[in-house]
Amino acid sequence: MSSPAPSSARRDGEPVDLARLDNAVHRAEGLAVADPAGPLADEVAAELSSYLPPLLTQAESRLVAMGGSTPAAQRARDVLADSIRHGQAVYEDQQAAVFTNPVARLYLLTGACRLLKNAVVPRW
Repeated sequence: MSSPAPSSARRDGEPVDLARLDNAVHRAEGLAVADPAGPLADEVAAELSSYLPPLLTQAESRLVAMGGSTPAAQRARDVLADSIRHGQAVYEDQQAAVFTNPVARLYLLTGACRLLKNAVVPRW
């Protein structure tokens, strides 16, 4: 039984429910192996795609707030900026329906969600 997809009316500023995101990532990974071209895979791909705009907004806000002038701080900003670019590209490709390989579509969406989640969730 799949959980309902989040409302497409979600605003970019709203925080992401990380438990639901993790659940969707795990479902997508299972479907990538079991049935990547099926209707459940399409549903979970749409769900993952709906998480990307708020994750991108949070990551961009974090990038703006990052300070420090050391080489390590600059590297951290570069890594976050690369994660944002990757997430944006995956989101745009999903919206434009350019993915031709259903397995790759699921793995790219899960990867983008994980990258951005790791970028915005404090670990310390």
